[in-house]
Amino acid sequence: MDRIRGRRVFVRVGGAAGARGDEPVPADCRFGRLCLGESPPMPARSVCVVPGARRRSVHPALRQGVWYTGRMTSKQQNQSKIHGLVLGGGGARGCYEVGAWQAFQDCGISFQCVSGTSIGAIVGALYTQQTIEPLIRFVHELQPSHIVADMPAIPENFEEIVANRDQLFAFLRGYMKEGTDISPLRDSLSRMFDYDRFMASPIDFACMTFNVTTMKGEAFYKKDMTKDDAVDIILASASCFPAFPMAKIHDDLYIDGGFENNLPIQLCQTMGADDFVVIDVHGPGRVRRIDDDSRLIKRIQPLLPIGNFLDFSQAQAVRSLRIGYLETMKYYDRFCGYLFTFDRSSWPKIYMCEKYLDLVLHGRIEVSFELTEKAYMRILGYKPAPLANRYAEAYRYGRLIECLAFEVGMDPVRLYDFNHFLRDLDERLASLPEPAALENPKALHEFLHNRKKEEVLHFFHMVLVQNKGRLPLVYEPLKTVFEIQYVLAQVWYALHMYLSKAR
Repeated sequence: MDRIRGRRVFVRVGGAAGARGDEPVPADCRFGRLCLGESPPMPARSVCVVPGARRRSVHPALRQGVWYTGRMTSKQQNQSKIHGLVLGGGGARGCYEVGAWQAFQDCGISFQCVSGTSIGAIVGALYTQQTIEPLIRFVHELQPSHIVADMPAIPENFEEIVANRDQLFAFLRGYMKEGTDISPLRDSLSRMFDYDRFMASPIDFACMTFNVTTMKGEAFYKKDMTKDDAVDIILASASCFPAFPMAKIHDDLYIDGGFENNLPIQLCQTMGADDFVVIDVHGPGRVRRIDDDSRLIKRIQPLLPIGNFLDFSQAQAVRSLRIGYLETMKYYDRFCGYLFTFDRSSWPKIYMCEKYLDLVLHGRIEVSFELTEKAYMRILGYKPAPLANRYAEAYRYGRLIECLAFEVGMDPVRLYDFNHFLRDLDERLASLPEPAALENPKALHEFLHNRKKEEVLHFFHMVLVQNKGRLPLVYEPLKTVFEIQYVLAQVWYALHMYLSKAR
């Protein structure tokens, strides 16, 4: 898009009868673009038709077109921008990107160009032709043998390795002798990919590969792809060597674009994107430093684990897709929550609960984001990525409630109504087994250290119930040793009071 200064000019191909053709384009305008046949989005303040003009004073974009100037609303300014979508590589984790695409559809979000690496190139090519249904079916029917011929499921533990050792060793012997056969993936992509529709789409596309022959990263753009080599190019970007074989295009050998850049933002920049949505599923590969203005980049990354990048099992694929949908809806404020997900109508209920817990627990615990991060680390064993949306700042006790939900085994990969979620949580907490009796109060510290974390949680809750929410002085030193269990016990105690009053 050419930028001069001042207002924006819209262009519509084709002339208009009776219009003057001798007016130059004002130097205080900047140029935008409309699709063929579109009408201007606002009344013209001054109009000039230039039928085949050759005047130097007329911008080339306006030849045989209509220009007019005028102030734009923020919505019109956003529509005139080129929005870029960047899809990172990550093997089986790419199912998350398919779920994100579903969320974009529900949110009415569209992109004018897309770039991808590896699985991101495959998803991006199908996004370009706007055919998500075959891809969703592929995910729901996915098996390891649909990617690599005779590929067994990835064992989850040592027992599975022992039980399936013959199949695993046969596959490894074949791999060492002849490499992997990815013809099932090629066949699936060939069925889903429609070259004519891909090229006719107004959405631009590019993918990253690594040229082994020249030992350099090489980008392929939509305009460079032919009917004969398009599938080869897309698969070359996804040739995760040495797990997958090298791809040959013409006389050169190619491997996965992750060897060059797993998040090819610069390709969207080359295609003219004004801002970017980047989906990073943290697949193996190199990520080059991003020097662009961070305000122009919206980064989406998994909050919940989405499995090993080589785990092509149906259950994990469907789960990753569902996580991608739920989390992207939260990134765009359509749902609320953090690792658990609640419909948007639940927010007033969540906010009321937040205020109640803050009132009851004020002076007993100090809830900060550092504390909630520590709680997730203690309960889950990892610190989830940050989630920035309109609800995040006010959602503090909610994160601790989520930790309680993890403790009792509630599934985060579903959409909840907050009130139903709380009732289910309260019932599950009440059914936790009570800790063993303490025979010697002097050995309390040792007693708690030998208990499971849910037993310690239940012990603190039991003490709080017996003492109306207060911890006896004899137990005060334990608050620092078992900080998270004590905090969660306080939230459990106050939450049960809240639910009792709500009934």
